[in-house]
Amino acid sequence: MQLFETLRMDEGILLRLPYHKRRIEQSAKQLGFNFDDNLWQNEVDTIIENYSVGCFRVKLILNQDGTMQHVVADLSAKKVFTAKFQPLPKHIPTTLLINKTTERNHLEHTHQTDLILLYDEKGKILEFDIGNVAIKENNQLFTPIYEADFLLGCKRQEMIDQGELLEKNFYVAELKEKIAQGKASLFLINSLREVADVEIYL
Repeated sequence: MQLFETLRMDEGILLRLPYHKRRIEQSAKQLGFNFDDNLWQNEVDTIIENYSVGCFRVKLILNQDGTMQHVVADLSAKKVFTAKFQPLPKHIPTTLLINKTTERNHLEHTHQTDLILLYDEKGKILEFDIGNVAIKENNQLFTPIYEADFLLGCKRQEMIDQGELLEKNFYVAELKEKIAQGKASLFLINSLREVADVEIYL
């Protein structure tokens, strides 16, 4: 198992870098990984030196012994995603839900749609498979309340810190009804896409 962070890089700037560093440090501590500030900074400096022009998807990977590597790819201009509702599999260890590890079987799907929107056995809306969810209602953006049941995204936290996103729980039946009535709309929020429109199949 490895830990990883996926960042957006625009013209030599790794966006939300402090958020990503804090998250991977916390996960490393919780899961018993070594984390070395100098190795992290060396990896970051190498990426910035080699990819100073353009927009990229950067994946920073941490091994249990503290060694690191990275993968850089062009970031596509995709703006709108399709999604469907899918229940979260039962008995997933909390550590896999709340840390960004390479063990992500609970997020697998058939890709009939770009994304899946997960919900728990009580019907609580949790997250998309590649990011958090924002629900727009009455011109305000909401995201589910964190109860150690999904991954805390860096863009999500930035938006909360900036007062752009409030926490509120939604449930499947209620949300489907509001979407059908045109009273709610969905957005994907993550560090790569930032805020992207989602068309969900009801």
